[in-house]
Order: sequence, then structure tokens, then C-alpha cells
Amino acid sequence: MRSTMRRLGAVAALALGLSLTAACGGESDEPSKDAPANAAGAFPVTIEHKLGTATIESEPKRIVALGEADQDALLALGVQPVGMAELTGVQDDGLAPWTASKITGEKPKLLKAGEAGFSIEEIAALQPDLILAGGDYYIDQEYEKLSKLAPTVAYTTGPAEDSWQAVTAQAAKAVGREADGGKLIGEVENKIEAVVTSHPELKDKGFAFTSVFPSGNIGVMKSETDTSVKLLSRFGLVLPDEIKKLPGEGFAAELSIEKAGVLDTDILISHYNDDPATQKKIESSGVFSNLKVVKRGSYVAIDLKAFWPLRTPTALAVPYVVDEVVPQIAEAAKKAAS
Repeated sequence: MRSTMRRLGAVAALALGLSLTAACGGESDEPSKDAPANAAGAFPVTIEHKLGTATIESEPKRIVALGEADQDALLALGVQPVGMAELTGVQDDGLAPWTASKITGEKPKLLKAGEAGFSIEEIAALQPDLILAGGDYYIDQEYEKLSKLAPTVAYTTGPAEDSWQAVTAQAAKAVGREADGGKLIGEVENKIEAVVTSHPELKDKGFAFTSVFPSGNIGVMKSETDTSVKLLSRFGLVLPDEIKKLPGEGFAAELSIEKAGVLDTDILISHYNDDPATQKKIESSGVFSNLKVVKRGSYVAIDLKAFWPLRTPTALAVPYVVDEVVPQIAEAAKKAAS
């Protein structure tokens, strides 16, 4: 999936790009056993996107998915790609907890992106008949070559900017499952809405969502258009004005520990890039440990399994957040209210 630099860049306003890491897998010519028999009737399909037009003449059987929202949309629909991005640092198998159970048959080839994007040669070796890259950060660099291999679907707004809903709908249409895609989006939306009623303690609670660099500086999400901020807001949480007004034009601000007072809101959610030494350094500092939010127990330190689906919502990651992460935040909210 991503390198440490991309993981940090996705959180601090220094976004450096997304890296994704590789291993090997199967190359079956067989279509997904779960695909409906009438999917072929939806073709040909034409999809217009920001970089061009993709025309899929017949039901694709060898799909390569280069964005997490793309691959999770396929897997949620029961369609198995022959190639997809690897997630490093979460599970030894290179898969996310929210995708692993959806893999059936041979494991897809897991692909790695370097500074210039994915290996065109690796992708070509998979003999794809469709490439989904709506969520691929590198697609601007890759599109010309990829589109010569197979119909290639890119973003409609900007690299890694399309919502998970938009990418899911696009991927579903590309595989002839447009109606199923709409149903899937609705089911996930219902799960989000259910949080509001099942966890009323979250309503109108101010929150800060941060990721800490090895230097000890703190990246704090400050834009209401950020994917993680939007998802947390859907649960009833509110981004405080003090955080929204932090300096900088990006979606995040970088703070020194001396300025951590702005994080003293109802709930503080922090990720440390799975770096225990940095976490210990921050948590033991006087400035941090004396924050009211920390003292009362409304502080939630999350690991990569919780951080990544918040940063990169997908049709599979969002339900994981609701089931595994929201309960932690809800406990912190209860303490904020007491």
C-alpha cells in the first residue's frame, strides 16, 4: 500500500504521494463466481473521466485495481481482481483486515508503486482487460501507458480526490454491476447513519484528529473537505473553529508540541505511525499530559488498523470503522460528557 512517507504525507499538509508495496499472486482467467450471469448484458459500457474515456466492450475477467476504493468496491461486489495494491504494516499477508475475508480463490497479485507510480511491466504481465484507477494517486503519470494495455478508468475530479461513493459507483458500472453498486453504497450509507442513533453521545462533540511525525511534530487535520474529517463529521462530531483556523493552505497543519493546546477539545484521536518511542515521548510531555482531554480519558491513541480506514474510506473500510473504531471514540465521548 503506502510507504511511511505517503502515510505521513496523507496526514500532514506535506502530502508526498502514495506508495503501495508488492508480492505475488494468481492469474486465473476465470471470471468471479459471484458475478451475476446477466452482467454481460450491460456491455458495452463507456465511462468518461478527467483523463479520457474508457470503453469496455464486454464483461471484464482480468481486472487490475490500482486504488483502494476501486479494489474494495470490486471485492464488496464479489468480483475478484487479478491484481491490486498491497497494504503494508497492518497484516503479514499484505491485505487490510477489511479486505482479507473478501478474497476467494487465488490471491491477487499485490502491486507496489514507486516514486513514479506502478510498474507498467508488472501490470502488463497480468494481461488485464480492465484497469480501475479512480483512487490511484499516480494515475496522471501512468495513464498514457496504462490505457494502451486495457480500458483504464481514472478520477473525475483529481488524484485521490474522488469520494469512495463516486469511485464505487464508477467501478460497479465498469463491471456491469451499476445497480448493485448503488445498492452497496446505500447499505454503507445506512451503516453510517446508524451511528448517529446508536451513539448519541457523539453528537456535537468537538474533535481533533492527528498523526505524529518521528520529529515529534503533530499533523492535525483542519479542513472540512478532508476525507477523514468528513467521515467523522457524519458520525455527529464537529471540527472546532480553532482547528479550522490553523495556518496553512493545505488540509492539515503541522504543530510543535508547544502548540498542542489547540487539541484540547472534547475528543482527541491520535496516530503515531506505529512508532512507540515517539508515542511515549509525546504522551510523557508536560504539555500533552496536562491537556484536559487527556486527563479525563477522552484521548484515543489508534494504531494503523484504525488510522488507515479513517484516512482512506472505501466501501469495505467504512463498515470496519463503524464496527471497530467508532466504539473507541464513543467511549471517549462519554467521558467528555461526564
